[in-house]
Amino acid sequence: MIHRFSLAVAAAAIVLTGCAKHHATGEPAENFASGDTLVTVTHVHDKTDDGTTVFVTVDGTDAAALAIGQSVDLHVPAGAHKVGGYARTLIGRVTIAPVEVTTAADSAKHVAYTVTKNKPAFSELSNSPKQPEQPQNPPA
Repeated sequence: MIHRFSLAVAAAAIVLTGCAKHHATGEPAENFASGDTLVTVTHVHDKTDDGTTVFVTVDGTDAAALAIGQSVDLHVPAGAHKVGGYARTLIGRVTIAPVEVTTAADSAKHVAYTVTKNKPAFSELSNSPKQPEQPQNPPA
């Protein structure tokens, strides 16, 4: 009798686990659509970048997912913010150290994610990063 009861409890636990509310990781937060200031984050292509999607966080809250060459505009309140992120790997997630950005209503801030010498990092830029232009074919 106890064996049948144990089996029923185990089956119920497995079935109910599927009904539990799962929180999505890496989903953009709705509150970055409006705010006093603008922070633009760009995933800059580099030779040592392996193409992994980077999940951007602002003050520890997921904001966006960026593939190579993509940019995202995040609207945040004026003040100091930590823009960082993480990348998912086969063994878990790798956290990338955040950069401190102080925003003001009169100017936009630009943050770049780059991989230099196999070291991922976020850095604040003085102006918008320039993406390399595609080579143009000469007219025939």
